[in-house]
Amino acid sequence: MNDSFGSGKDKKRKLIWAVLFVVIAALSVFAVSSAVKGFSLSAVLELLRGADPLWIVFALASMLGFIFFEAMAIRTLVRSFGHPCSIKDGVLFGAADTYFSAITPSATGGQPASAYFMVRSGIPSSCATVSLVFNLALYTLAILVIGIVTIIAMPSAYMFFRPAARVLIVLGAITLIGMAVIFVLIAIKRSFINRTGRILIGIGCRLRILRDRLKWVRRLEKWLEDYMRYAASIKNHKPAIIKALIFNILQRLCQLAVTMFMYIAVSVHASGLPYTQVIKNGVRLLGAQSLISIGSTYIPIPGAMGYTDLMMLDGFSTLMPEAQAAGLELLSRFVSFYLCVIICFIIVVIALLSARKDEKDEE
Repeated sequence: MNDSFGSGKDKKRKLIWAVLFVVIAALSVFAVSSAVKGFSLSAVLELLRGADPLWIVFALASMLGFIFFEAMAIRTLVRSFGHPCSIKDGVLFGAADTYFSAITPSATGGQPASAYFMVRSGIPSSCATVSLVFNLALYTLAILVIGIVTIIAMPSAYMFFRPAARVLIVLGAITLIGMAVIFVLIAIKRSFINRTGRILIGIGCRLRILRDRLKWVRRLEKWLEDYMRYAASIKNHKPAIIKALIFNILQRLCQLAVTMFMYIAVSVHASGLPYTQVIKNGVRLLGAQSLISIGSTYIPIPGAMGYTDLMMLDGFSTLMPEAQAAGLELLSRFVSFYLCVIICFIIVVIALLSARKDEKDEE
């Protein structure tokens, strides 16, 4: 694996995407607020003041659970290969994946960033690649599993959305299935990896990004030997794969549950509805969120932020006045996505500063 993640050119590119992330986030908030009559920031603050603190704590804990369970999934796969990986290391690898996935198109920056920190910690690049590819396949499978369970247990959740959104959910499901198949092929099919690698090397040489085609082909073959050794090994560790899948399902459920908890927090006292009805509505939103996560797969922008915001607003509007729905959407989205990304960014920055300090101490 080419350790180009920390290069000057890469840092410049990441900075550009970070700025774009902030711009898209601001535009998403503007789109939601301007699309709703009677919406104001004071209404959002009013919602927050009347919210039940206990359910807000549940929402915050659920958001942290998203980071924790990704750490546990990666840690489980790495340890199945016999390499040490502490929970602290797993949190860093997961935070890097979450942060860079959020600020890059179609989440393409997450795995390279995570692999960078894994290699720095002493995990072989081939092991890091296999672990991340398998984890990505399991993450994709987790989204599909939750979506299928939602459709079976709560078919009305699909009808939450407008026809255009329903089409995107179907397209997203098809895309996820295709992605899962590709990830499995990448993980276990030597000929597929070899052919893909040679095509990429050929493109790189034609574009003059790479030189000496033969040298890069030899590198690919050498790296492929180690990669396939790890890939073959993990197939013999089915308990680790099942455990990692469960962690991925819990990770997704934690992220989706933030919306449910925030809705209950602001509705349990102010809505006038019976407590049991508020809980039922929250569960309906949880189901709707699982379908939103499938549909957002089809939108190739950083985090599919604007699409997700408007879809959440669509769902909330079926349960409360539109102005309140917009306020609740922004609060839920802030906790489940923006705050999560900020925390992951802080974890990554601390790790980079700590690594730089260690390098200076060694000098």
